[in-house]
Amino acid sequence: MTGVVFSPFADGWGHDYRTLLCSSERVTLTAAVRGFIRDARASQVRPVLGTSTAAHLGWFVADELRFSGGLWVVRGEDGAVYDGRSGYRLDALEDLWGEFTPNREQLWSFRELAPSAQGAFFFDVFTRERAREKTLCGAVAEHMVAGLGGGRLVRWGECEPLANVWSRGDLTGSLRAQMPTSRRHLARGEHGEPVSIQVSRTRIGLLEHTRGLVPAGEYGRPDGLAEGMPLAMHPAITETLKGLVDGFRPNLAMISYSEVVDQDGSLGQIASRRRMDVPLAVLIGAPAVRDLGIDVADLSVNHDVTPLGLRRAPSLLVRFSGRDELWHQLVAFAHDLDQERLAAVLAVEFDDVKPGEETRG
Repeated sequence: MTGVVFSPFADGWGHDYRTLLCSSERVTLTAAVRGFIRDARASQVRPVLGTSTAAHLGWFVADELRFSGGLWVVRGEDGAVYDGRSGYRLDALEDLWGEFTPNREQLWSFRELAPSAQGAFFFDVFTRERAREKTLCGAVAEHMVAGLGGGRLVRWGECEPLANVWSRGDLTGSLRAQMPTSRRHLARGEHGEPVSIQVSRTRIGLLEHTRGLVPAGEYGRPDGLAEGMPLAMHPAITETLKGLVDGFRPNLAMISYSEVVDQDGSLGQIASRRRMDVPLAVLIGAPAVRDLGIDVADLSVNHDVTPLGLRRAPSLLVRFSGRDELWHQLVAFAHDLDQERLAAVLAVEFDDVKPGEETRG
């Protein structure tokens, strides 16, 4: 049996997990919280974050936990411990990853959806850059946040609070110093938009991974969408992804729609029932279109496909604008595209990245 390894960041240990208890009702990605999650990931154990039921989990924390296979538990006023994602009562932490029977007591906050909630556009973008001295990172983040209705980026850092005034030059210097694979750097917009940026060196240059969240008004009724139109037809989505093709070298980009909770300008989530994230659009960059040998006309028969960029080397914008459930549309599209071939093409970019580093975001 493997011994339990001590961690300077954790409050508790097990053979396959570590725990950190946060007493604050506003949980942010401080140096201590990020150190705990990274340390658990490096040791190949699950990080388990514990809070009260009243805690607000900032997006940076939730995203870091998601990337690391982390889990969230909350302690109720009755002293019982519950799964922060499903609301079900736990007899032991191992219930989080073991056999689980859903006929358990559930927190009251998970019994009904909130009658009013805030929606947000989530973006996840991979772009290629040439490895040149004059290359500056962060422009994709600026473009995506502004294009989807957010403001300018104002702060950046590696943990919260973000200590540095936004500067693409300073950000690039920090990313470059951590090559061949940087840690994820954080940025925030003037309206609270959270963004993470990571860069990896590949055999053909640099791969920049940018993901973030832009608030979009009342859930189900995003600002700027005409009455009765599908979410995927929001003009900002089409224009932002078109601009990505015109101004950058995208490999792959995806935009989805999320329910978020805004607490004092910080986007995140609380321990309550929430609507599932839904996919809205996918952009497949020209290199992947070429390597996959995609027949645009054939794919357009069953999907809302728009070629972008150069006619001889197009990128493809796919919007999930049909009448079927959005996840069903994504599954059908992935099936028609051949998931294994797409995964193989995209994996080529990561051949030179060290295993275990922060490459997947």
